Amino acid sequence: MALHLGTELGLALGAYFAGGISPGYWLVRWRTGSDVREQGSGGTGATNTARILGAGGFALTFALDVAKGALAVAAGRWLEVDVEWLAVSALAVTAGHVWPMQLGFRGGKGVAPLIGAWLALAPLALAPCLLFGALLLVLSRRYLRSALTGLGLLAPSTWWQTENTLATVIAAAATVLVLYTHRAHFKRETPDALAQRGAPR
Repeated sequence: MALHLGTELGLALGAYFAGGISPGYWLVRWRTGSDVREQGSGGTGATNTARILGAGGFALTFALDVAKGALAVAAGRWLEVDVEWLAVSALAVTAGHVWPMQLGFRGGKGVAPLIGAWLALAPLALAPCLLFGALLLVLSRRYLRSALTGLGLLAPSTWWQTENTLATVIAAAATVLVLYTHRAHFKRETPDALAQRGAPR
């Protein structure tokens, strides 16, 4: 039992450090010598990377961030750990992306690794999130807000696929984490802020 628990804790710790590997940071550092966190939103993710490296930088960073999330959970499947520990690893890789120890705990917003982790953990649970987000996008034409609102379905849809209480709780925690990292965006999207910019509500 102790050996098994050590494997699971090692998996979660490894997932955190894998999350801290920030492709966007290193791509920008390699191409320009600058720190991507000094630009735009201050994050290391695909959207902020695209402000410097364009669409190609976005696509590569997003793909690699999704891949690290998926690999963190896939490693747990290979080790045959329980679904609860797969969910812990999913949260750990997302947290590592947001707070990478390697970069002084200043990372990205967590969306891409969260998507990758759930593709390996409970892929069907993402479908309601994507469909609801797409519907909101059609109605509101606000990409990020639609996507983040759709993410609110992750916990109930995780329960729908796994019927596991702890995995569902962790899905809710991961959702709260990602929404927290985007708090500045929601402040910019308040009715008063939109009115000041003359944007449609």
